[in-house]
Amino acid sequence: MELPESVRTFGEEMASSGAARPPEELFAAYEVFAAEHAQVFMRPWIAVDHVSRLGRDGRWLRFDVGNRSALVVREKADCLHALRNACLHAGYRVCDDEDGFGEQLFCPYHGWYYALDGRLTDPMLRPDIEDRSRYRLPRYPMRLSRGLILVDMSAAAPSPPDPAPFDESLIPDEFADGAVTLRKRHNVAWNWKYLRQFLSASPEAFLGGAADEAAELGPLSFLLRRDGEALLLRIIPRFPGQSDLDVVQVSLDGAPGVDRSEAIAAALRAAADEIGAAPLTWLGRDFYAWYWPLFASALAS
Repeated sequence: MELPESVRTFGEEMASSGAARPPEELFAAYEVFAAEHAQVFMRPWIAVDHVSRLGRDGRWLRFDVGNRSALVVREKADCLHALRNACLHAGYRVCDDEDGFGEQLFCPYHGWYYALDGRLTDPMLRPDIEDRSRYRLPRYPMRLSRGLILVDMSAAAPSPPDPAPFDESLIPDEFADGAVTLRKRHNVAWNWKYLRQFLSASPEAFLGGAADEAAELGPLSFLLRRDGEALLLRIIPRFPGQSDLDVVQVSLDGAPGVDRSEAIAAALRAAADEIGAAPLTWLGRDFYAWYWPLFASALAS
């Protein structure tokens, strides 16, 4: 993959000496963002949401990672599917809404219908497709672990590939029966790397105090717990300089929960000021020690 020479040089210096000043291209170049999409964003696992969001058969939700869109669909209570959200005909999104309900999935672009498990059922305007059993939206490996929906977007096939290992002990036992009290999306004009480091280094900014437990679930999601409450935090990289943060608050003890949206927004604004004052030095050695091993194959190619 072609990368800016300044980024390649930085990677070589980091690998040899562990000390270097990153170039602006590391945070702004689309070539870098594309390489990160392949080398980092698609790695397992992505913690998508609490299973209560799929409360009945036919419910589905959409989630995006970079330029990749996916669906989690409930066919039956014990049967969920993670599907690539791209029609087999022209690649248009089958579902544009954040979530929805239906007996089938419908692509509005050319009117193709799919069953809840991704099988093509009615390719409108293409009556010549007689053997529709060969056409199916690719499926990703997924897990439902203690009420948490996790998807591995590193591979997709008509039958989902075997899932990668996952440590279920990272999720509180009571999470399965927890009640979602709030979902909120925050947008920041930052590169996703800044946002990830902020979540990793400052969980107290999201919980209103020190976390009892903090778990990293793949490269883009975190689960925090404190005093009968859990927060699922999922980074959505949009562009090199734009990221979204999905926050799902879950009450673990039946309490109504505290709306932390304003406090989280204030913490993000304060972090933005710090980053803006030192954009090329705000990330430290600990971040790059995590990042460069994942990114190494893009640098080598």
